[in-house]
Amino acid sequence: MSGGFLAPWAKARFDRRHERHQAFDRAITAVKAVLYAYTAPTNVDRSEIGDSTHAREFVDQLLTRRMERFFEATYGMRQAIAELEPYYKVVWDPDRFQLTEEELTRLADQIKKAR
Repeated sequence: MSGGFLAPWAKARFDRRHERHQAFDRAITAVKAVLYAYTAPTNVDRSEIGDSTHAREFVDQLLTRRMERFFEATYGMRQAIAELEPYYKVVWDPDRFQLTEEELTRLADQIKKAR
């Protein structure tokens, strides 16, 4: 009989914990995505990919694509950290546009430890 009374409470508690865990996972993934976009190669030696028209276009657009991916990843990271806010207050400077590689690594470690 007591199981019937506790079931709604237990379900709500487990759902909250699951949502919290998912928010942490999304934030960690988003920070790592920014870190990978930040450290992605910007220059590829033409001898490595050939000298075709397609290869030249690839090298010419590499930096532009990398910057677009970086901006998208940064936006996603800011969203994920905002979604994490009800569960954990991340220590970082949201007013800074670009974080260094060390700061991104520290941020990912901080969120992992708090999870």
